[in-house]
Amino acid sequence: MLDSKKKVSIIIPCFNSGRYIDETIKSVLAQSYQNYEIIIVDDGSTDSTTTQYLNSLIHPKIKIFFKENGGVSSARNYAISYSNGDYILPLDADDLISNDYVEIAVTILNNNRSVELVTCNVKYFGYRNILRTTEVYSIEKLMAKNLFVVTSMFRRLAFDKTNGFNTNMKDGFEDWDFWISLLGNGGEVYNIDKTCFFYRMHKDSRNFQLDSISNLLRNQIYLNHAELYHRYFINPTECFEYKLIKDSMEYKVGKLILRPLRFFQKLKLI
Repeated sequence: MLDSKKKVSIIIPCFNSGRYIDETIKSVLAQSYQNYEIIIVDDGSTDSTTTQYLNSLIHPKIKIFFKENGGVSSARNYAISYSNGDYILPLDADDLISNDYVEIAVTILNNNRSVELVTCNVKYFGYRNILRTTEVYSIEKLMAKNLFVVTSMFRRLAFDKTNGFNTNMKDGFEDWDFWISLLGNGGEVYNIDKTCFFYRMHKDSRNFQLDSISNLLRNQIYLNHAELYHRYFINPTECFEYKLIKDSMEYKVGKLILRPLRFFQKLKLI
C-alpha cells in the first residue's frame, strides 16, 4: 500500500557540478511519487557556473544551502540535518534516477517494517556503460565489500541512530562505511530487481582513483567498526591453524632469517 503521507528527502551534495545538476534535478522532478523535498548543499564550489546556476534555481520543492568545503560526508550530513522527510535518498549531483524509483522504494518501506534499506540495480553510463546487479545481502558480506550504491533509500529514524556519514572517510568508501553503521545492529535489505539508478562515469571518476589508497580506506573502515568486526570474525592469531603455523619449525627458522634483515632495514643499510 502506498502511503503518500510519508515524505522523502532527496539529498544532493554539490561541488562544481554545474554541467550536470540540472539533468539530475529534472530526473527527480519527474518522479511519479510527489511527496518529496530536494535539499541541495553546495560544498564550497569554486566553479562560477555551479554557483550561478544554484543562485538562480527557484522551485517550491527545492531548498539550497551553501557551506565551506568539507567533503561529501559533511555535505550529506548537513543536508539531512535540514531535512523533514521520513525517508532519505542520497543522490550525487551528476547522477540520475528512474521516474518510479521513489514510489517503489516508499512502497517497500511502508509495507516492510523490518527493511532498513532499499536499493536497486544500477546502470553506469558516460565514460563506461555497464549494468550492475546488486548482490544478495548479508552483514558478513557487507563487511567484506561494499554491496550498495549510495543512492539507496533508508529511514530517517535509522539514520538518527548512527553518527551519519563519517567525515574521516574523505577519500572514498564513505557510503560503504555508512551502510555498516546503518545495518550493524540488524535490519533487512530489499533489492528492487530493476535498474532505477544511473551512475555517470567520468574518465577521472573518484572510483577509478581508489586503488592506490583502498587499503588505507579499508583499514579505516575496520577501525571505525572494530567492535562489529570482532563480533563476526575471529582474530586470526587465535585460530587453530595459525597456532600450527606459529609452532612449526619453518616459521621459527623464517623469523630467525628475517630478524637481521629487518634490523638492517631500520638502519637503511639495505
